Formats: sequence, C-alpha cells, structure tokens
Amino acid sequence: MLPNGTALTLRRVLATEDGLLVEAEGAPSAPCPACGQPSAARHSRYWRSLKDVPAHGRGVTLRVRVSRWRCRNAGCDTAIFSERLLGVAAWHVQQTTRFGGVVHLVGHALGGRAGARLLTRLQMDISIDTILRCVKRGAPASPAAEAIRVLGIDDWAWQKGQQHFGTILVDLERRAVVDVLAVRTADAVAAWLAARPSIRVISRDRHGPYADGVRRGAPQARQVADRFHLVLNLRGAVQRALSQQRRFLVVPHEALVVTTPSRQVIAPRQRRRSAAVDHQRRIARERGTQQRERFHLVKRLQAAGHTAQAIMRETGIGRASVRKWIHLGEAPTRNRMAPQPGMPEYYREYLQRRWTEGCQSVRLLMAEIQPLGYTGCYSGLAKLVAPWRTPLPAGTDMPIDHDATREPDEPITCVPVRHVSPQVAAALLGQPRALLSARQAQTVDVLKQQCPGFTTMRRLVLSFRTILRVGKVATLHRWMDRAAATDIYALHRFVRTLRRDLSAVEGAVTERWSNGPVEGHINRLKMLRRQMYGRAGVELLRARLLPLPASRSAHRRYGTAPFVRP
Repeated sequence: MLPNGTALTLRRVLATEDGLLVEAEGAPSAPCPACGQPSAARHSRYWRSLKDVPAHGRGVTLRVRVSRWRCRNAGCDTAIFSERLLGVAAWHVQQTTRFGGVVHLVGHALGGRAGARLLTRLQMDISIDTILRCVKRGAPASPAAEAIRVLGIDDWAWQKGQQHFGTILVDLERRAVVDVLAVRTADAVAAWLAARPSIRVISRDRHGPYADGVRRGAPQARQVADRFHLVLNLRGAVQRALSQQRRFLVVPHEALVVTTPSRQVIAPRQRRRSAAVDHQRRIARERGTQQRERFHLVKRLQAAGHTAQAIMRETGIGRASVRKWIHLGEAPTRNRMAPQPGMPEYYREYLQRRWTEGCQSVRLLMAEIQPLGYTGCYSGLAKLVAPWRTPLPAGTDMPIDHDATREPDEPITCVPVRHVSPQVAAALLGQPRALLSARQAQTVDVLKQQCPGFTTMRRLVLSFRTILRVGKVATLHRWMDRAAATDIYALHRFVRTLRRDLSAVEGAVTERWSNGPVEGHINRLKMLRRQMYGRAGVELLRARLLPLPASRSAHRRYGTAPFVRP
C-alpha cells in the first residue's frame, strides 16, 4: 500500500465511506534540509493527508504522521524543520508523487475537462484547474542546446482569419517538438536560435521574417526552403496565369443535335412577362426598402447618442448588422458575384443584342449560348431576361401565349462544353501523365491545344518538381532562365522571388530535409487547441506538445512517476 523505497511505517488501513484510509508513521529521524545533518530531536508532530492512487476500485487517502525536528548544528540558520517525505510527496502538495504522475499523464493526453471525467471514473477526484497546473508544472524541459542539429520552423494561426501567428520549432532528426513561441517575429526567432549554436541546418517556409531571424540568430546554419511550399508557390503562380485565360479553359463534349417541335409562325410582337415575375420584383423592392429604413433608423439612433448595444436592444436588429452600419455613411448595396463563363450574366451583351433583334424565346437563346460556353440551367437564363419583358395588362392573371412570337424552329447543332476552373487546371499541370485518369488526360490534351501557354507551363512545372527530387543546382539555374524567358508574367514574378531567397532554394535541391514533420505537428497543435476549445495559452500548448520522457529516471527528474501499485 505504501510507495517502494520509503521510510514510512504502515500503521493500519481503514475502510470509510469515501474509500480507503491508509495511516502511516514517519521516519524516527530526518536530515536538515539546510545543512544536511541528521536530527532525532523531535519538536512536535502533525498529520498530513495526501491523495493516493486508487486500490480495488476505491479511492485512497494516505494519512502520514510526520514530525518537526530541531537542528542541533550550531552553525545552521535553521532551528526547526519539517520532515520531508522523499519519494512519497513533494513539499506543500496534497497528493502523492505517483498520484501526480497519473494526473500528469492523463492531462497531457486528454486535457483538463476530458481528463477530469476519466479520473473521476477512476476514483481520483480532481479539478480541471489542478490537472492543467500539473501538466504545466510537469512540462519537460527543451533538449540541450548541443542536442539539436537540424531544426524545422513554421508558423501556426492562433485564430482562423486573423493575422496573429505563433511559431513551432521541431527537431527534424528526432521528429519531436522542441519549443513553441507565441509570436512570429524575426527578433523572437533570432533570440531563440542564438542560444543554440549547435544548429547546422534549418528547414523553413518562405516567410520573410523567418529568413531574417535565421540570418541573425544562426548565421552558421544552412537554410533549406521547404519543397512543398516551393511547389505550392509555383502552382499558385500558374493558377494566377490561368485565371486570366478562363475563356480557353473549356473542354467540349460530343456535338449534340437539338430538334424542337414546329410551331405556327406569325408576326412577332412584344413579349410580356408573367405576373409571377412582377410579384417577385415587387417583393425584392419591398425588402430593399425595408432594409434601407432599418439602416436609417440605426443611423438616427446613433446620431442621438445611443450605443450599439442600446440600438440592438431597442430595434431588435442583429449585432453584426448594427456594428457594420454604424461605421457606414450610406446604406450598403448587395454585392454581386463577378460574371463567370458559366453564368447567364456573362452573356448579357449578346443576349440583349439578340433580344432587340426579335429573338425573345428563352429556349432558342439558351441553344445559342451553349456552344459559347453556357452551362447553366433554363430558369437562370429566364430570370435574367424576365425584366426585359413588358408587364401584363391590368387585370390579367395568366401570361400571354408566347408561341406567337417564336421564330421557325429548325434543328440546332450545339457543342456543350465543360468549364475547367483555374484551380483544377493548375493541379493537372503538375501531374505526370501516368498519374492521370483517362478523362484528366483528355482534359490536358484539349487545354494544351487551345489554351495559350498551357504546354509551356506544364513542361516547366513538371521539370521543377523533378529538379526538387533529383536535380542539381546548375539545373535549377537553367530552369529559372527558361522560366524568365517566357512571356508569362506570373512565372517572372515566381523566378524573382526564388532569386531573393536563392541560397535556401538551392538548399532544397541539395539537402534531404523538409518541413513534413513540422506540418504534422501543426495539425496536432490545431487538434489540441480544438480539444481545449481554443482557450489554451502558449505555456499549456507547449506542455502538451513536447514529448514526455520515457524512462523512469526522467519521471523522477520532472517530479512525476509511473503508476506502480505493489
């Protein structure tokens, strides 16, 4: 029932409503903590209660009768001292060392709330705050400065969508986190590296402050740009180039013949829109008017001196709208998406010209713009042309027959096309043909024929990936010369950024190290933050990210111990 190797003497074991009560007696003498001289002159006694690991499914309380001793060394400044329970519990704590070891292991793996639920089921009642304090107090120290030779550096976001980042540092040889910084600045990185002169290689992403911090803090280290980020940057460059050539990113299907039934042809007349369209437009106008009235109400209350909170209480308008409107001078208009080739708005000019020429059949207009790249539906096109019709006469409930205005129907041959987004096209650029499916290979062949520069970009992207795997520095320089000689501006910018960080890019070709393990630990860090509801500070994150010591001596070093019940 007592920890091994201690000087305690077991007196009795009692079963209580709260569990088991183990009473023990302290040692008959104790050394002075100041001078180390043993003393057997007892001053007084007192009981010390400690939480211990459970036994037989019941909680255990260890109640030890310890003594206060007099120091008989005349040269010692300590007159009276308390007995230390070495190997049992630390000074001024209310739990045994092995109890704290279990709490630390559970808290390191699960965090506070989940750890408290598990420990409660194990008959080890403890609060969430105590678990977190135990985790932070038992955090392992960083490895010795001379133990780190190859380091990986990357950033992580404190909160998505906000420009607030921290820094994670990983020993790439051991694939273990060595430290976590709360900021992403060159000064913080330089100060951390300056205290560790043994570092010889540093793999990093291409963030500017990291390059500056490495140059200042570890000038002796070889910088290596992460190959994944280099390929990602090149893919972003070609994606920007392809986004300016969207009209060429289309893949035609087989030609289709659309035959429409014959209709009676009479003199064309003005088409009239249905009552449903007028009703929808009236609802939209009323909604816009109501929104403007709400906006002006907020502005009047703001001018009268009301706070945003008061305006929300009085009007019932949502927090986001009130906070946005109090900073605006006029009512905001609804943002509309920029026209894309697959949207009816993209063909507005062509449709208006055909409308004025007398072709006012949505079916025929849709058949005409499909070969031009339209991939939308009938209702979307009908919604676009509906305002161009004249309203129904008063008292008319049903729309006027539209057949009388249609042109003679003939078989129409159209070639439906499939639009390829710049993101997909950029991804296909970097894939060798052996890894492409049949449909992807067909898409690449079509784009190589009709998209200017696609063949050149594909050749450059594939050769760049090969250089990063098995290339040489001279081959990299020739590749940059070829890319700079093209007429693609996005590649020119990419080459300029490579030349600004040329030594690190050359290191990516010659060195085998990469930031892959760092990215894995960043995913683990994000998981831990979500597990702790995003409220964990850098101290707690560091305590849970750094690996635990594996040996028993390491447990004793950090004040914890593995769970051993004799």
